[in-house]
Amino acid sequence: MEKKLAVIDIGSNSIRNVIFEVNGHGQYFERLNVKEVARLSSHITEANELSSDGIASLIETLRHFVSLNDHHDVKETLPVATAAIRNADNSDAILEEVRQATGIEIRLLSDYEEAFYGYSAIVNSTYVEDGYSVDIGGGSMEVTYFKDRELVFYHSFPFGAVTLTNDFMKGDVMTKEERKQLVSFLKKSFKQLDWLEPHGVPLVGVGGTARNLVRVEQSMSHFPLEGIHQYTIDAERLDQVVEELVATSSKQLGRLDGLSKDRVDIIGPAVTAIAELARYLKVPEFTMSNNGLREGLFYEYYLKANNEVRFADVKEESFRHFENQYDVDPTRHRHLIHLARQIYTGLIEAKAIKPKPYEPGLLEGACRLAYVGEYIDHNNKSDHTFHLITTSDFKGLNNEDRLALALVSSYKSRRLLDQHIEGFPEWFDSKMLRSLELLGSIVKLVDAFDLTERQVVENIDVDVADDGLVFTLHTATSPRFEVQRGIRHKKHLERVIEMSIELRIEERITS
Repeated sequence: MEKKLAVIDIGSNSIRNVIFEVNGHGQYFERLNVKEVARLSSHITEANELSSDGIASLIETLRHFVSLNDHHDVKETLPVATAAIRNADNSDAILEEVRQATGIEIRLLSDYEEAFYGYSAIVNSTYVEDGYSVDIGGGSMEVTYFKDRELVFYHSFPFGAVTLTNDFMKGDVMTKEERKQLVSFLKKSFKQLDWLEPHGVPLVGVGGTARNLVRVEQSMSHFPLEGIHQYTIDAERLDQVVEELVATSSKQLGRLDGLSKDRVDIIGPAVTAIAELARYLKVPEFTMSNNGLREGLFYEYYLKANNEVRFADVKEESFRHFENQYDVDPTRHRHLIHLARQIYTGLIEAKAIKPKPYEPGLLEGACRLAYVGEYIDHNNKSDHTFHLITTSDFKGLNNEDRLALALVSSYKSRRLLDQHIEGFPEWFDSKMLRSLELLGSIVKLVDAFDLTERQVVENIDVDVADDGLVFTLHTATSPRFEVQRGIRHKKHLERVIEMSIELRIEERITS
């Protein structure tokens, strides 16, 4: 049964409405995502209250969201507010006025809850198990430290992109003196927390500032893959990108690919805060989580319905979701894994290959998704498979692993493999390329051995012969079409192992 949940995130800089959908198979999707740049933190008066204009803007936006959610037949809504309303002295009055005007009862998140949901989104959607997280909104900056996927420490700093801009940037570009003052302020703030110290773990960015920072870096470096989730920048590169953003005028920033127009005037102080935190913690890299507060709230809703606290295995959850989305036949793909393991193990025992520790896992993952693109178009299944995998988040896999999975799952030939990796000259060395070709050739061959999707080839034995290898196919019935396709495709594996392969048939006799 289909369920729809709307999360309304009332932040200091923007108000966003996201509709999540859960279908009858337990798959979940983000169906709609709209926002209003309200800048509520700029409506805080000297008396530390949200002004009447700010409240009116909030109510108008929420009325539009109510109408939108009604149109999409949303039955459940989670409206939450963070720093701008939480820290306002008239917060109770704001919540009551909103309730009377719209019927919406806003849940005011504590600083702990705001930090927790960001952390929860990270550990339920990325491969990072130990790390720091940072989410800088308009009026606050949440920092957490987690180890073994468990939250250890958290803190909410009472400053954000809008407030830092108001306090430390008077013109179009931060002056050297303004930046010096900002950096000094940030360091003093960080020193107040004794647990904020280097651990050699990554810093994971959450929220709009981190998202824009990563998109700008991808544009500057001409990154060829789509998606920013789990995108990683080393510490040196992070400093370079931040330096360029801080030194660029608003007019020039407005023309910069990857940077949202509504963040042009506040991006400098915000990215400075992230860079200084990274420098203070001496992190090796900065990683982007495109899942944040809203996704954290959704995961709580989804997991609670399934009697879970968090996903036991993020990568496995991502595979399950992908397989359901593209109607993968689990019986057939389990059989491909079975045959691929027999060939791979047989090649090792025949001393035709030297195994690498990462190969078995990559081979199994590739068999699970082998030529999944045929569900779009059988004749172009290789190209579609590569595109589907490289354009999906695949939570739990970094970019290199995701590309390797796409290359092996979609393998067609060494020539096409080389074409696909032209944009990634530094990602794979010669040994890794040989592994990709080996595993891709095995996937291509076992796919051929189940051409008619009847699993007629039940088992495969690999033996050494005088002039190469013999693959004995144990079958339940005639594998006529499988053998024809196998004879055509075995050349790819023969090339990489530099040995000939003879196919023999041993059909099981049934009484």
